[in-house]
Amino acid sequence: MKLTHLAERVRTVVVAAGLAVVASLGSTQAFAADAKPKIDPMADAPVIVATAKISCDPSGAKLLGPTDVTKADGTKVKGNIYEIGCKAGPGFIAVVASPTEISLTFTCAAAFEAHKKNPQGAACTLPENTPPYKWLAAVVQPYVPGCDAANARLIGSSKSEPLIDRYEIGCTGKAGGILDYPQLGASGQPAFKSCLVMEGASACQFTTKEQLSAQMAPLAAKGDPKCQVNNVRFVGVSKENDSTFYEFGCANQPGFMVQTKMDNTFVKAIPCASAAGLGGGCTFTDMGVAANGQKGYYTDVLKKAGIACTVADFNVVGTQESSKRDYVEFKCPEQKWGLIGFVPQPGSTAGTRVTDCFIDQVSHKSCTFVTVDQLKAQWDVLIKAAEPAKGCDVSDVRYIGESASVTNGVIAELACKNKRGYIVVVNGERTKLEMDTPCRIAKAHKDEQQCEIPGNGTYAAAD
Repeated sequence: MKLTHLAERVRTVVVAAGLAVVASLGSTQAFAADAKPKIDPMADAPVIVATAKISCDPSGAKLLGPTDVTKADGTKVKGNIYEIGCKAGPGFIAVVASPTEISLTFTCAAAFEAHKKNPQGAACTLPENTPPYKWLAAVVQPYVPGCDAANARLIGSSKSEPLIDRYEIGCTGKAGGILDYPQLGASGQPAFKSCLVMEGASACQFTTKEQLSAQMAPLAAKGDPKCQVNNVRFVGVSKENDSTFYEFGCANQPGFMVQTKMDNTFVKAIPCASAAGLGGGCTFTDMGVAANGQKGYYTDVLKKAGIACTVADFNVVGTQESSKRDYVEFKCPEQKWGLIGFVPQPGSTAGTRVTDCFIDQVSHKSCTFVTVDQLKAQWDVLIKAAEPAKGCDVSDVRYIGESASVTNGVIAELACKNKRGYIVVVNGERTKLEMDTPCRIAKAHKDEQQCEIPGNGTYAAAD
């Protein structure tokens, strides 16, 4: 299964580099203290909001001071800098030639970051804009209920569609995350991402590993309620089945992976021993320990099903999603002819159905611990015992199906090097043939099963 790692990176200009214009507005707060401009900021605010096409219901406005403004036609005029607060969403600063001629707008968060570089620069001071990330507390609630947004920072801003500002939000006592919020004047909806899907030192600084583990513990519990989660990792997504994969580390036992739907609804747990092909496999669990633990699990499952098999090795061939069972091949000393079939995943209520590699050759042909040549060699032993005088050295085998009359019996066509051929049924223990009918007899009697291997049964002498 091919996974795509969806770790998000900021596709943007770093804030400190991108806000040079903001930082350059330091002179705007140096106007004379006794200046009394005849301007009503609150009256101008709705016009500024409408002109800039910003989604904002003004809750407050303040004149920060005059500044030089270069208009679109290149002419320079005297303008003003306004701070505007919004009932919802980010407050902002607007540089205007007039309320209907907007030169520049930037959020209070951007101003705050630029102010760190130039303390003389424009800054937001309205109560609703202080601290500059106060508005995020309400926005994050649908994604992290009860988050008090104790910490927040502006990571960066995109320069291409969709136009977003990216914020990190930290919550007291729980995991925060990353919020992509439409830029001033841009359309779109906010999008929240867990810190698990972020990558790099610039991603999450306010959320700890322990908080992420606690946040994801309920999902881990659906995979294995005994796991004491001490680590968690986003592995990737599969476009084949629209699934997301996470790895969990456990303090008290080997970890595992969990497959979810794209909305994080639990699908199944995947033992680390079976997850080598998913995102590089497990990183929190020693694979030797994981394999030994999985061998023990399979041995117990088979024992409960009445099957003797001390699992020495195993191979997960595939998964039956509908029943939450894996198709697994086993190597164990008790089963000379191998063991392969459907075994329930942890938490599944489906039954166990396994067979040997003789029956597997009828349909799946997935055995690797017991080879086709080893099976052919046993057929050779059995036909020689059943027909010692016929000189049959088995050259080819065609597996037909399971026998309806012999318990666990397998019907097959055997081809011999001397051109003799047979339709046979082997017993469930694979120790003798319950039936062996020469190809020419089966043809003469018009039996249901006929020889199909090219040239089979063309031996000229009488059988």
